[in-house]
Amino acid sequence: MRKILLLLAFCASLFADNYEISPKNINLCKNQICRNILNHYADFMKKTQNESFMRKLELVNSYLNTIMPRYDDFYNTNVDVWSTRGEFLRRGGGDCEEYAISKRDSLKDLGLDNQKCLLVVKEKNTKRYHMVLAVWKNLQKEPLILDNLSFRVLPLSKRYDLVPEYCLMDGKYFKIKKDGINLEPINIRMQSYENLLRKEKEEKFWKN
Repeated sequence: MRKILLLLAFCASLFADNYEISPKNINLCKNQICRNILNHYADFMKKTQNESFMRKLELVNSYLNTIMPRYDDFYNTNVDVWSTRGEFLRRGGGDCEEYAISKRDSLKDLGLDNQKCLLVVKEKNTKRYHMVLAVWKNLQKEPLILDNLSFRVLPLSKRYDLVPEYCLMDGKYFKIKKDGINLEPINIRMQSYENLLRKEKEEKFWKN
């Protein structure tokens, strides 16, 4: 048992070494504030890597929610631009899409290979579209929702204010059913998502 524990500790230390921002990522910063944000995020990831599944969701949701929102007009464009995690952190903010994208990538890098999707929802009160991150701990149960407008991580059925519309995952599009479990492939294309996928292929966030 002692050997197993030592091996696990050794593997964890190796994984921690990977949380080093790539030089290219750092060099894209225009000021020290940007570099501070990236380094603080890397420290957060190191401290969070050994937490439980639920605790990782809560910590990632809370951490990224503290970053200031910047809406689409911040980019001086009429196009709905979705930024990568690197762009989001370097700019020190973003829209709801950037929060969901960054949370997805953070959880993946923390070792959570669970099914997760960028979930486009409609807010019942405002009728406006919004994006959250849906994460399935168990594919036989409904997903948990990480939202930049809430510091609570709740099951989809407990988010009475949201109506699920589209689920974007691994470059594909799905319709999420009412039970929150089954996903049905749909034939649509969202240019903002397609552009994001191209940018993500080029981004090297970590050094290793």
